[in-house]
Parts: sequence; structure tokens; C-alpha cells
Amino acid sequence: EIVSRDWSSDVCSSDLGATHPMTDLLLEATDVVKRYGGVTALRGASIAVRRGEVHALLGANGAGKSTLIKILTGTVRPDSGTFRVGGIDRTIRSAADARAAGLASIYQDPSLVPDLTVRDNLRLTGTAVGPFRDRMAELGIPGLDLEDLVRELPLPTLRIIDLARALAAEPQVVILDETTAALPADLTERVLDVVGRERDHGRSVIFISHRLIEISDRKSTRLNSSHVKRSRM
Repeated sequence: EIVSRDWSSDVCSSDLGATHPMTDLLLEATDVVKRYGGVTALRGASIAVRRGEVHALLGANGAGKSTLIKILTGTVRPDSGTFRVGGIDRTIRSAADARAAGLASIYQDPSLVPDLTVRDNLRLTGTAVGPFRDRMAELGIPGLDLEDLVRELPLPTLRIIDLARALAAEPQVVILDETTAALPADLTERVLDVVGRERDHGRSVIFISHRLIEISDRKSTRLNSSHVKRSRM
């Protein structure tokens, strides 16, 4: 079972559309199905994320959280389902399609090439050095040597690099898949501070986690069913 949740309002799944205009929904995925042979990873999953909210997607391992995120960001293709970003129907077939739609995902394992330098990894995604450095400083690691080989850096640093690279493009929706799990407390605080500022600027963040995130505005439950059930803590 997956949980997605909202601290900032009393909206539940049945009255979301009636309480908030559709233009307030930045990302919608409806009736998403994904099967791997005889195994159904997602069965009729749906999620709706409003502008300027932090949306926690919670659930045990194997509940389908990462599968849904990989579908939203073009890494995995669904068997069926509809997707809207900013009120526009979208077909996302690749990470490039996702970036063009304003979606960025940071996965559990950093998406960096270990035998390349940090600078070369930035070139792979066309990330500008200036905004990247600004984000690294904001996230608590200023002065990173861009000539360092990725494989020589510790995991917490790699996760911050991955996040800073994504944020440098100023996406409308940032998806964090267990990003804080391997971080020390000081870097976790930095990440949560940045997430709060993203929300304040009208951008949305989806937190995928097996535990509650205090900064979240909303949570979704029962992802792997006919609907996502939302509740307020």
C-alpha cells in the first residue's frame, strides 16, 4: 500500500476537483497500469499534485512507488493510463520528454556516470555550471571540485550533486525518490529547506518515502488500487 498526503488542506480524493480548480493541478496521472508478465506492479493508480505543494508518496517496498515515478519520468512505459502536466495531455516516452514537460526525478541510485568527472556529467544533461554551483551551495556543499571523478565521491555527495543538477534546470515538478535516506542530518535539513523554498516559489515536489516527511503538504494512500486515497495528518 502507498500513501500520499496533505497537511495543508482537508481535501480528500473525492472532493479534490470540486474544492480546487483544475488549473491548480500541476500534475495528474490517472488509471495507470503496469504489468511485468504475470505480475501487476500498478493497477489503476492515480495521483494529482497541485501547484506549490509538497506531496509525500509513502508505502512499503514493492508497493509501486518507484514504478509510478519511472513512468512519470519516461524511464518505464505504462500499459495504460492518462497523464496531464499543467492541464495539457502528455505522452512521456523518455527522460528528455519529461524534462521538456518540466518534470525532474532524482532516483534512489544517483544518475551519474562513475568514470566521468562531475563536469562531464553536467555536460551530459546540458546543465549550466553557474546554476549548478548555486544549488550545490544552497544544499550545503559549496566549492565542489568539478574535476573530481564521480566514483571517488561519497554517496551523500553524489545524491546532492544529482539533486543540484536537477534543480539547476528549475523544473516545475521535482520528484525525490528516497533522496534523504542516505544523507546525514545536516544535509537532510538543507534538502528540506530547499524543498520548502521550491514550494514557496510555486513549484511542486513529490517525496517518495517509506516514512512520513514532516515538510509534506499532502499524502496519497493505496497507490496500487483503483484510486489514490488522500488524507490530512
